[in-house]
Amino acid sequence: MLALDPGGTTGLAQGWWHADGALDFTSWELETLEALAAVEQFASAPRGSPRAVVCESWTPRPGIRTFQPEALESIGAARYLCWQYHVPFTLQSPADAKRFATNAKLKILGWRNPSPGGHADDAARHLMVYAVQHGLVDPAVFLPAGLDQVD
Repeated sequence: MLALDPGGTTGLAQGWWHADGALDFTSWELETLEALAAVEQFASAPRGSPRAVVCESWTPRPGIRTFQPEALESIGAARYLCWQYHVPFTLQSPADAKRFATNAKLKILGWRNPSPGGHADDAARHLMVYAVQHGLVDPAVFLPAGLDQVD
């Protein structure tokens, strides 16, 4: 799976789940066009295991003074690349990802990767939400020890 936090600097997070349940994870930041090249490379890779791209949504709203054309353009370009290569594409709200995928939870999974703009961690948040929603990460790993035992 590949997750994106789009913008002038784009956060990317990638997870590979192996048949034995093991997981390889990495996250990084790239400039917009480099990030889209990474999306195309991911989407166009030879078919094997199922793939998906999850992306933070961004909607311009009245009163918001920051306009990010790179975010909107990246979302559209990533959606197109996924369509072209038949890879599922999902949008997630930034608020939903930040509410659920806290820094503490990223750290539990070993996914915390602080960067100057925080974009690598933001992409990891979207990957985490998608992975939990699709049964790739058991949310019980976030429970304090002992709370997962019911009498």
